[in-house]
Amino acid sequence: MTEEKKELQPIGEAEKIALTADFGKVFIKRTSGGEILRPIKAHMTLTDKDGHLYTFKGGRVSPTATGYTQLNKIASVSILTPATIVMDGIEKPNPYVERNPKTRAIETVNIRKIGVGYSPAGNIVVIDKSLYYNIYTYLIQSIQAKMKRTVWEWDKKANRRVDTGKLENEGMAEIGTIEDRPETTDKAKWVFLLTADPLGIWINYKHQEIQSIMEEHTQRQRFGDRIAQTIVERNILKDHPAIGISQVDATEITPEKGKGKPYLMAQPTVYGYRTEMNARDIVNIMVQAERGDGSIPSWKEEIRDPDPQEEKIAMIDAEVEDAEPRQKEPEPPKPDQKPADAGSLFTKTKKA
Repeated sequence: MTEEKKELQPIGEAEKIALTADFGKVFIKRTSGGEILRPIKAHMTLTDKDGHLYTFKGGRVSPTATGYTQLNKIASVSILTPATIVMDGIEKPNPYVERNPKTRAIETVNIRKIGVGYSPAGNIVVIDKSLYYNIYTYLIQSIQAKMKRTVWEWDKKANRRVDTGKLENEGMAEIGTIEDRPETTDKAKWVFLLTADPLGIWINYKHQEIQSIMEEHTQRQRFGDRIAQTIVERNILKDHPAIGISQVDATEITPEKGKGKPYLMAQPTVYGYRTEMNARDIVNIMVQAERGDGSIPSWKEEIRDPDPQEEKIAMIDAEVEDAEPRQKEPEPPKPDQKPADAGSLFTKTKKA
């Protein structure tokens, strides 16, 4: 919201009151007697220039983790981290990070998070997700994806791009066994990576594309815990009915001449719900959902193989966060402190 406080203005006998803020327009329904009801609806504004949107190669546009955080200003889904996670029947600290004993670089991350919030109808909805994030698996997937790439060229007769069938990254890698070592030359030095014993991939670490892949691999080793956390939280907000958005319709906005570059903007609808629930209530709900005793209905999912594109979004968010100066984190709410409800969004300005 902008620093200038907005006045909540009734519009005649209309049933809705609207507040326009920098993040979008918020609507609250009221009765004929003026009582504000609990459901909230907002038309939010997301832009790629603010890091809210990511465009896939096929043209599909999806909110980034930053975009979902923006939407959650209204949805108010509380994302909590249980103290432990169960792995092969054994409780481990959550998140559980495994590191290389020599380099101390991150190799795997096991993480579980629980999202607690209200549906548009006012029912408590709990989304419980866990993720096993194996950095080595993503290294292999990145290599295999670039091995398959072929060269596309423009066909004047067909008036379209066509696949030539030629490999774009020839000499980058070869599939085989440990005994099938390719010939070493000045431009080809080989290392074997096991995939499905006895098969694996011989990679040419002198090749430019392999060097690019290894840069991404280093980023995963640095930010693995942050990337895994972002993937889980993004999936919780994506699936929670208060948001429930996996992709958006975006429009290209062209600013007036000299006032910036064109950018994409989307305006999805998000729902919130005014509640008296405090921090202690939210923690109690998480504990009941964590026990799985059925007293609190929850949707559980174990994310085994995140979409590579989704992981790419998480990597971008992690890199941006790492580049920005660290801000002091807000203090957690006291046990009996109530969270701000919709009424706190609407501060009337005093008339002169």
